[in-house]
Amino acid sequence: MANLYDLKKFDLNLLVIFECIYQHLSISKAAETLFITPSAVSQSLQRLRNQLNDPLFVRSGKGITPTTAGVNLHLHLEKNLNQLEQTINITSRSELRKRLVVYAPQLFMTLKTTRLIHMLLDTPNLHVEHHDLLASGESVENLLSYRKADLVFSTTPLSSRTTVCKPVQELDISLVCSENHPRLASLNTTKNILEEGFTYYLSNDHGTKSFQGETASILSDKKVSFSSDSYIAILNVIQQTDLLGFVPTCILDQISFKNKFTILETSFNVPSMTIYMIYNQVNLDDPNFAQFIRTCEENNIFE
Repeated sequence: MANLYDLKKFDLNLLVIFECIYQHLSISKAAETLFITPSAVSQSLQRLRNQLNDPLFVRSGKGITPTTAGVNLHLHLEKNLNQLEQTINITSRSELRKRLVVYAPQLFMTLKTTRLIHMLLDTPNLHVEHHDLLASGESVENLLSYRKADLVFSTTPLSSRTTVCKPVQELDISLVCSENHPRLASLNTTKNILEEGFTYYLSNDHGTKSFQGETASILSDKKVSFSSDSYIAILNVIQQTDLLGFVPTCILDQISFKNKFTILETSFNVPSMTIYMIYNQVNLDDPNFAQFIRTCEENNIFE
């Protein structure tokens, strides 16, 4: 690992100027290439000579020639400067293996959002890194403003001058119980449903809070017997006990949950939730990301 403190004390611009002098073997041509004065080039070279305790270049006829130390410095610099240029050059992004960070609620990886991930994976040299949005404890606004995320899927829309927010999917929610619930046959009235214990998802997500507020007004007398900030834990408890709970309908079709839950037919309407895709406007400067958004539009991903 580089010693950043030592690097901070060293003016890395001197190395760029040295390399330009080496390529042209001329101070005046180096100055012309870098759009600075010959005097500035000479002063920078002198500073580098003092720091490295070597002349680096000596007079040879009408020009200059590098010393042994100068040649060795060039051999090390040439590769490193090329790598640095690739790293910071936006036009070379496609040549680098890029990491794209996606934040989404853990169990909202629906068929549609999974299609989006597949579309991203069609981009060469791309590594998609997924994080659980709700477990992170970060707001969508902070994740984007501090560049911690490239793409966020959230149940809460974000309106901002610097971000783009598009609805992706209306998420149906179902009230479920275990497939082996002992009183399953009687869970067809609100009265009987309210006699059962409920699970409760602990979350500060505004979309989740809004949904919970709506269901609380419908089932105001429900008894919460188990609460957790882990949706996996809630699903396991519903499956293995007699408790009821609200879950996204789409996850019931996933292999690990298939045929383990029963959706209860209720006399009341269970509210739905909307998933939004949110990203920074500046991301569209990346040709690959811009192409991904165009592909989404062409495939009617946005609602």
